[in-house]
Amino acid sequence: MKKCKYRINKRGKITIYSFILLIILLIYICISSSIFNLSKVTLKGNDKIVKNDIIKMASIELGNNLFQYNINEIEKNILKNPYINYVKVSRKIPNKLIIEIKENTEDAIIKTGKKYIYIQEGGLILSEKNDITNKNIPIIKGVSLKEKDINSFIKINDDNQDLLIRTLKSLKDNKMLREINIIDIKKNYISIENIDSIKITMKLDENISYNVKRLNEILIDLKSNNIKKGTINLISKEQAVYSP
Repeated sequence: MKKCKYRINKRGKITIYSFILLIILLIYICISSSIFNLSKVTLKGNDKIVKNDIIKMASIELGNNLFQYNINEIEKNILKNPYINYVKVSRKIPNKLIIEIKENTEDAIIKTGKKYIYIQEGGLILSEKNDITNKNIPIIKGVSLKEKDINSFIKINDDNQDLLIRTLKSLKDNKMLREINIIDIKKNYISIENIDSIKITMKLDENISYNVKRLNEILIDLKSNNIKKGTINLISKEQAVYSP
């Protein structure tokens, strides 16, 4: 019986070693074979970001072996770009990489000195530019930035930071951001001017989301009646006042 057990153990070890050798051989083939040399990178989900910029950020070079790349490292490198909100990288055997991204959008501009700070709705700083390159988003006035480093969140020199972010999010949720030219932050209220030259005044308080929703309904009604210009006062909770 002992002899039989020894033979079984010996055969088992041989099988395990053979399997390990096979794995090593397969890995060697994958690393050394030109079949697995990267020949194509497919980028999905990009709107503003150019494919070559992504490839440069990820330190990817065509012709290198597909398996030499660490997928996690590629994703980390790409996420260093503030315009990228999400990224997923996958291999497609034998010789392709697929990069799927979701971009952060430019939602507002804050002028500071001679520079223009582009931010997304949550206050993330995307870029700093010398001029306005996106005319479809509002310019924010009345704020002074303490923090303006790229890929960091804005910090404002007063207590209105949270309310400003809530305003931007509410405007975006109601699909209004692209219809606003100016957002002027005052101490206790906010002034807005839209693309139809309608000037709006709202309280800058905890009811900002409610007021933005009210404003959206009013603007839709005015637009359906082809009414442009005028003023809307939403200071009162009970009553909205429009003046031509």
